[in-house]
Amino acid sequence: MSVQQTQNGEVSAIDDKAVEEYLAANPGFFNERDDLLSRMTVVHTTGASVSLIERQVAILREQNSNYKQQLTELVEVARVNDRLMLKMQKLTLALLESDELPALLTLIQQSLKEDFNADGVTLCLFADPETVSLASGQVGDLRVIFVSRDDEPFAELADISQGDEPACGVLSEAEVATLFVDQAGEIRSVAQLPLMMNDKKTGKPGLSLGVLAIGSRDAGRFCAGVGTVFLKYLGALITRKLRPHLIAGEDV
Repeated sequence: MSVQQTQNGEVSAIDDKAVEEYLAANPGFFNERDDLLSRMTVVHTTGASVSLIERQVAILREQNSNYKQQLTELVEVARVNDRLMLKMQKLTLALLESDELPALLTLIQQSLKEDFNADGVTLCLFADPETVSLASGQVGDLRVIFVSRDDEPFAELADISQGDEPACGVLSEAEVATLFVDQAGEIRSVAQLPLMMNDKKTGKPGLSLGVLAIGSRDAGRFCAGVGTVFLKYLGALITRKLRPHLIAGEDV
């Protein structure tokens, strides 16, 4: 709190907030008051008193350092995204050349492991195995299981499959064991991609084919809150290639 003296000699209080608001509204206040500015001091974090100009310079240097760090991080993110885009392009072109279901699944598994560093891959399908020329088991290193939405171990998968947004995070030991069996002790985080068919007329989510689970030994790889743009695109791409093999009347 500070005070000021009026013309009639009365002293009235000046609120600190009023001073702050005045200076904020008049940033050039000190331009013609060099002597006053030179006498202004601010306590530095070290405890020593420094001039206002020195404090401003220190703040600007700190801001500049923060901006440089942010720019470096943005450049690195851009480089990572560029590499991911090239890998997605490679997978897309390869999938266009593959029509047979076993070869298609082998290609997906190999790409996820070699190009996207997946440590485990499991394809959960909500389909009748008798209508698909494929049995539960292994296709290369890819585990394929046919499940029912009503099966208790796969209740969460059924919930995830109702939308088109991937779910990432750390699963319980039981959930990891159900999905990855022999690799359960290695998997620390999982990305679950819903294989959702969009309605051809409305473009809205329609029938779910299942869920593709991608596991990693790194607990931070698929942590909650991680960006899912590429995962969502990957799920849509794989769904489009699988649907002719799982839905009667669909063109390959």
